[in-house]
Formats: sequence, C-alpha cells, structure tokens
Amino acid sequence: MTSVLHGMRIEGISAYAPEHVWSNARVAARLRLERMRTRRGGNGALSAEEAKLFETSDRWVRRFIGFTERRFTSEGEGTIDLATHAARELLQRLGAAPDGIDAIMFGSVTPSYLYSPPDAAMLQDRLGIPLWQGAAPREIKGADLSLACSTWVASLMLCYSLIRSGMAKRILLIGADRMSATINWRDRGFATVLGDAGTATLCSAVPEGEDWFRPEQFWSWLDGSQASMILTPSGGSRHPDPTPTEVEAGRNRLAMDGAMVRSKLVPFVGGPAADAALAKAGWSFGDLDLVSMHEANRTLNASIIELWRKKGFHGRVLDADGRFGNTTSATIPLALALNPDHLLVGNRFGLFAFGGGLSASFALGTIRHSLPTFVRMGAG
Repeated sequence: MTSVLHGMRIEGISAYAPEHVWSNARVAARLRLERMRTRRGGNGALSAEEAKLFETSDRWVRRFIGFTERRFTSEGEGTIDLATHAARELLQRLGAAPDGIDAIMFGSVTPSYLYSPPDAAMLQDRLGIPLWQGAAPREIKGADLSLACSTWVASLMLCYSLIRSGMAKRILLIGADRMSATINWRDRGFATVLGDAGTATLCSAVPEGEDWFRPEQFWSWLDGSQASMILTPSGGSRHPDPTPTEVEAGRNRLAMDGAMVRSKLVPFVGGPAADAALAKAGWSFGDLDLVSMHEANRTLNASIIELWRKKGFHGRVLDADGRFGNTTSATIPLALALNPDHLLVGNRFGLFAFGGGLSASFALGTIRHSLPTFVRMGAG
C-alpha cells in the first residue's frame, strides 16, 4: 500500500496576555526594593559589581533591550491558564468544535506542575475535547514540548511531521509561558526582559498541493557545549532540593550570561545558521516577504536583521513592538497575531527562534490560505 502524504496549513492563531502591565519604571522600582532587602539581610554594603545587578531604568531598558513594558499573571495562575484563554478564544472565533482536534502539542518551558500532570492533558479537559466515540475510546495524541526559546518553532515542526505522515489531521499547538515565575529579582538581566503570554495555533491537514511548508523548509540546531550560558542552577532532577541559601540567592531561577549570548548568537543566527536554513530550502534572503524572530531582546534582533539586510532581505519584520517582553514559547505566534494586516496570501515567511541549549529552530513557508488572528488582553 502506498502511503499518502499530506500538507499542513495554519488555520488560525490566537494570543492572550494578562491584564497586569509592568512598565520599565515599575520593574526598576521592584529591583530597588530587592536591593534594600538584600542590604538589610546581609553584612554591610554591596560590592560595586553586586550593586550593578539591581540598577536599571526605563532609559536603560529601552536602549539596551528595547522593551517598554510586559504583562504578568496574577498570583496562583499558571501556564495552563494562559493557554486555556488563548485556546478557547481561538476555537470560539474560528467556530471550530473541540471534537475535531485529534492532537495537542503544548510548547512551554514553564510547566504548570513540575513533574505531573502534563499541561497537554489538562488542556484536553478544560476544552472538553471528547474522550469517547460511542463505546470506544477516542485516540488523542499529545505531548508537552520544551526546547528553551526555540520551543514553538520546534513544536511546529513536530506538528508538521504528524500531519504530513497522516498520524493527525487537526492539531492544537500551544505556545505559552509564565516567565514571571522564573525571575530572579536580584538580577536585572532577566527581570527587565521576561513577560507572560499564551498562544494557540490550529494546524490542519490539506492536500499536498496546498502545503504551506515542505520538509526541507525546517532547520534545527543544538550546541550543548554552551549550555551554561542560560541556566537554572537548582531545582531540577539533578539538584531537586535547593537549600534556603540557594533559594534566597535566586539559584532556582533563570540566570544568563548576556554578553556571551550576544557574542555567540548574533553572528551565528545572522550568518551561518540562516544561510544554512535558506540553502536547505533553496531560498535566498530576497525571497522572504516576512520574518518573525523570537523576541528575546529587540536590540539584539535589530543587529541580526541588519546582517540580513546586507544579504538582500527587503521584507517586513513582524514583532510585538516591545510591549510584551520575552514570552519565550509565545513570542513568535504573539507577533504574528498582532500583525494580521501583513499575513497575506502568497507571502513567503521565515520564523526564526533561538535560545538556551544553545538551540535554534527555523521554519520557512508560504501563506496559501487566509490566516485569521485574534488577540485578547485582560483577566479571564
């Protein structure tokens, strides 16, 4: 028997961001408060190097990072809540019934529960995706997926693999993170960057001739030798019980060597990585009408775009305009949802994600059907 290959389209994208807006000035005030607490609990004044970790301002963040604000969830809310808001909005606005979904791919680096239950399973229950077809259990595929800031594009690639092989027909792809839960308020590096958001994308099977992608239009990369650049030292299975001193110092929160990340990732993503992805697809920079990049740092991204412009890229860059911070697994679909007027049939696009690991995951494609997007702000 000859196997049938299917194509994949994106049927719609929805994004949800919580109601609590944190300006750069508010983040700076929170860091100052933490500095005062640290001095009171320590043995005298901080060293100049230690004090620098608490110092920031609206002007500094705008200049060196490019963000103006970000949004945080309320206490007690988790990634599953962000994802549920986005998914319900998507299904309702598209008029898509839950019983048409046969897989949930849940991309996130901040699971609602550390070991179990998986967010994909909880989302099935929250959305009411049916478990039975008559007297028989209904097959529903699912997975929680994590590859640092490369998570969403890597998850998109896995959705494509399932649909192309015929193993799934309609996949709900989630990109959601409560990054505020990972902030160490003793380090401005991540405190000025991170934000919370949830997104939902409906990926559907189409005839192969209508495929938005091809296998050669996905490109991935890993370099574990650079893992220490972005690291959470304590709290995982290797060191599951951080001491009170480690918790006080924030060693169970994210830490990053920003200078090293910039020196490694900017030339790599802007140069050989993007070159390799385009060469694999048989494309050039001039073929790209749109690009959307993981929005880790807008000034860093601007450096990458500058390198691409020199190589012939003349298209439009879709981003979240610095208003939501780095939402990790949500950044790229959030940027797409915020820019519906540019998602035109016939446009060729590039989605470029990169981050911890170090890792990178790129996808190139062509919009072949209308692509509705929806954005919702505020509380449940």
